[in-house]
Amino acid sequence: MTSGLLYSQVGNENVSYSSGLFFTRANRPTTIEYKIDGTPFIEGKDFKKVIIKGYSSNVQPLRYNAYEDEMEFDENGDIFYTEKQEGLIIDFPTLNKKYQCVRYSYLGRPYFGYLVLLSEGKQYNLYKREKIELIEGLKSPSAYGKDENDYFSRMQDIYLFGNTEDGIVELPNNRRKLVEFFTNINSDVPGFIKTNKLNLNKEPDLIKLVNYINS
Repeated sequence: MTSGLLYSQVGNENVSYSSGLFFTRANRPTTIEYKIDGTPFIEGKDFKKVIIKGYSSNVQPLRYNAYEDEMEFDENGDIFYTEKQEGLIIDFPTLNKKYQCVRYSYLGRPYFGYLVLLSEGKQYNLYKREKIELIEGLKSPSAYGKDENDYFSRMQDIYLFGNTEDGIVELPNNRRKLVEFFTNINSDVPGFIKTNKLNLNKEPDLIKLVNYINS
């Protein structure tokens, strides 16, 4: 208990119980020395109230940096990254959005980061990967022109499916392959899609399908 109480003061006195390592100040964003257009934040640069199970209701506000795939918090005017903890769910109530820190597979490569938790079920979860990339600006072909600044650009969202025990993988972006993917899990899927006239290109309909599979 003594050890736990001591660690709970590291970086954050608002943590009620937990090791407190989530708010350590070991990692800071890299300072960018030149002008970049756009923003690395999906939901804006403001820090927002969060709810984290096992932490005080007064835990520091956070924001998600989709370029760095990091949760950020402000402490006395300095910005720091939180420590990634596998399985941790961070609820942004004002955004009606939850992020979960998980290990997943994308394009055959393993990743460890934050995914939007769209549907949490008894067997499977549905996730969305939000990503912003840094794109190099075009250089002027002549000495009289002006170079364009590098800029942040939001990439297309990717949907993933699975659970932390068996693995989380990206869903096919082809409708036929997507139906086959879910039919291998539940043979009633084609009938459910037809009866409910689901469009699997629409996120709400995809959530309905996953909820049905979990029911």
